[in-house]
Formats: sequence, C-alpha cells, structure tokens
Amino acid sequence: MNAFINVFAVPSEAFGDIRVKPVWRTAVLLIIVGFFLLVWLGGCWSDLSQGLKWTSLLGPALTSPLIVGIVSWGTTAIIYLLNLIVGDQDARSTSFKTLYSLNIHCGAIFLLGEGVNFLLLRTPILGDHPTPLRGRFPVGLDILLLCVDDPNLYLSVILHSTSVFLVWYIVVLSLGIHVVTGMSKARAAAIATMLWCTLVLLALGTVYAAGGGTTIRIRL
Repeated sequence: MNAFINVFAVPSEAFGDIRVKPVWRTAVLLIIVGFFLLVWLGGCWSDLSQGLKWTSLLGPALTSPLIVGIVSWGTTAIIYLLNLIVGDQDARSTSFKTLYSLNIHCGAIFLLGEGVNFLLLRTPILGDHPTPLRGRFPVGLDILLLCVDDPNLYLSVILHSTSVFLVWYIVVLSLGIHVVTGMSKARAAAIATMLWCTLVLLALGTVYAAGGGTTIRIRL
C-alpha cells in the first residue's frame, strides 16, 4: 500500500522497496477496484439508482479485472523482453515478478489519468465541442485539434499519446527500471521510450484493424 502511494510522492523510495520485495497483489486489487468504479459510474451516471441492479454491477465486475490483467501482463511482457534485449548482464537477471510489481505500481498513474478523464468529460469546459477521440478528453497535444473539423483519427491517436499522464507514466517507469534493474538511466529511458512507441503502434494498428472507425475507444 505504501509503495502504491509513494509512486506519486517519492517514487525512488517506492522502487527501492519493490527491488527488495516485489509485492503486487494490493496494487492490482486497488487498480481493479478503481477501474470497476469508473466503468460502473460511467454506465449509471445519469441514473445512479440503476447502478444498484446486479446487471449494472456484473459487467464492470467482469471487465475490470480482465482489462487490468491484459494490459498489466501485456505491457510487463514487453518491458521484460526489452530488458533482455537492451539491458546489461546484471539487468537481465531481473525477474518478471519484479518488473510486474514495478509496472503495476506505476499503473496508479494510469488510474489517476482515467479518473481525471472521467471527470473532465462530464464538465462543461468544452461545451458542445466534440473531442478529437470519442470518450477521451484532450490532455496532450491533441488539444491542438479542438479547432479542427473532423480531425484525422490516426493523427488524433498519435497526438493523444502525448497525454500528460502517459508521459508521466513513461518517465516514472524509466526511473523505476533504473532502480530495480540497476541499469543506466539512458538504457532505462530507452526501454520506456520503446514501450511508448509500441503502445502507440498497437493503438494505430487497432484503429486500422477496425477500418479507421471512431467507434472504439483508445486508452492512452
């Protein structure tokens, strides 16, 4: 629990603790609960009384652990592979469990970003002006597309990938990789940057696979 909170306040201390004892269960539970609340509230925001029905609770209860599991394990697998390729000899000995613990604790930043996105979308800041990506408030360079009619979806995805929360996650993750593996800051930054590029490419690939439609939600 302390490491989860310290990611925001003193990340170096949190990552030092993870290097010694890579715990992850509490962080996973907190993130699943957080996503459950966001998904549940998103479905019953206009009528909270409907949210107390079991049908409204079942969907978020099933999708939240699934989303958290796929994203956390998938991104950790990429980090682990990149560590084997880019890391030095000592860094390669870092276990998957340690990197997963690091990654899931950094996921607290993603959870905060989703919470902020949820609240901003429900404020009258933009009025009736549509956002470049459906369901995503522009908190990156995609804010430049607010004045563009029918912006290119691929460009919107790329610019939204500069979201302050994604950049924050990448920077903190880079620091965490440096601390838990003992590799240089330059190599750690390279791994975090390559992860960012991979996530952007996957998002673009998802859009392309969907035929370039705007009905999907890109979470970056």
